[in-house]
Amino acid sequence: MTVNSPMTDILPALPDAAPVITVIEPEAFAPLGRLGQWLFAEGASLRVVRPWAGEAIPGPAGVGDGLVVLGGAMGAHDDARHPWLADVRSLLRGAVEQRLPAVAICLGAQIAAEALGGATACPSPHGSENGVVDLELTEAARADPVFSEIVDEAVRAAVRAGVPTRGGARLPVIVSHDDVVVRLPEEAVLLASSAGAPVQAWRVGKLLALQHHPESTPARIEYWRARSAARAMGVVRGEEEAEALPDSALPAEAVAAGRRARAEAERAEPVIQAFGRALARVLVRRARARRAGAELLARI
Repeated sequence: MTVNSPMTDILPALPDAAPVITVIEPEAFAPLGRLGQWLFAEGASLRVVRPWAGEAIPGPAGVGDGLVVLGGAMGAHDDARHPWLADVRSLLRGAVEQRLPAVAICLGAQIAAEALGGATACPSPHGSENGVVDLELTEAARADPVFSEIVDEAVRAAVRAGVPTRGGARLPVIVSHDDVVVRLPEEAVLLASSAGAPVQAWRVGKLLALQHHPESTPARIEYWRARSAARAMGVVRGEEEAEALPDSALPAEAVAAGRRARAEAERAEPVIQAFGRALARVLVRRARARRAGAELLARI
């Protein structure tokens, strides 16, 4: 499924009982991807807001029953070039205050940290992360009311695929980021770390924040990794410029780096898919419960 309509459209047309989830897409090169397919399969109706195309960021009251904030090449502090970042911070702050089911991915997680009193380093003091890395789960992850179900499904998929999990404490995930959260909001629960990002996953209330990309694919990580390598080689300077590079502008070494990243992601693909499907199921279930509660109150 491809979602191409502006925020004012609701796609696809579903029964009134379908929960509505608003997706904030910061840039064209980091779309919702197959996470949209999985959300739709769970019965959600999706609204996509594209600030890069001039669409306005709604307030919490305008997003429906759930929220997803995706990643992007810009930094969480880059308000001068992307003034809508302030509106996303406000939206995420309001979503937490109103206990709106929400998922924030990569840039979205960094913006959420800033919005809730944490801090993001641009660039990361630990260096960039690209490709597949191991997610090291905290003890809190296995007992978390939101995250544990997602982790359990991913661990089962890893066992079936023969992917080592160190007794269910480690999972492979796709990453592509230069920036990182360096201080969690005061009320946040740390759920996972990695070698290059001590803050990889965390939760505040009904907001789940992920530095990695559950919506991504092996083909997508090949695209990102090749362009990241080209930037490291000096072909372009900025991450946003690198993401816009056509294939014809990539040096052979960058192309090879992308292919290696894709092969690694393909080996982890059963786990990555299981995580993403479970994430979609949990988010839609929580959004549906919120919608049902609101409809019940409206009838009283």
